[in-house]
Amino acid sequence: MKTGVWLHGDSLSKRDPALRMHPDARSLFVFDRPFLEKAGLSFKRIFFLYECAVEAADEMRAGETVEEILEWVRQEGVERLAVTESPSPRWRETVERLRQKVEVEIVSAEVMVTVPDGYRVKRFTPFWKDLGREWS
Repeated sequence: MKTGVWLHGDSLSKRDPALRMHPDARSLFVFDRPFLEKAGLSFKRIFFLYECAVEAADEMRAGETVEEILEWVRQEGVERLAVTESPSPRWRETVERLRQKVEVEIVSAEVMVTVPDGYRVKRFTPFWKDLGREWS
């Protein structure tokens, strides 16, 4: 069964768990135009995503994510799509739409830092100073 890997913004690196689980699979990242238009991301952020995608993905596309993935799946002859899990509601919705057309394998995300019970994360920098050394 031919597997392809969908890389998304929450897991866009060569160390992506789905990519590592399927090292010989082709991979895709989609710049979701409708989302980007609504989100109002800065050019710097979009360029950062582009740089990450250049390093990690075999192919990049721009358009509506599900449409672009399904077209890529068809063109590549992919029968199963592997993707690293994300807590994002948008990610869950995308996976549900994909599952209507292709088998989707969800790969567990790596836990970077264990957040103690009761610890309230408000801003990244203080959080990372407190807990980031666990990952480094």
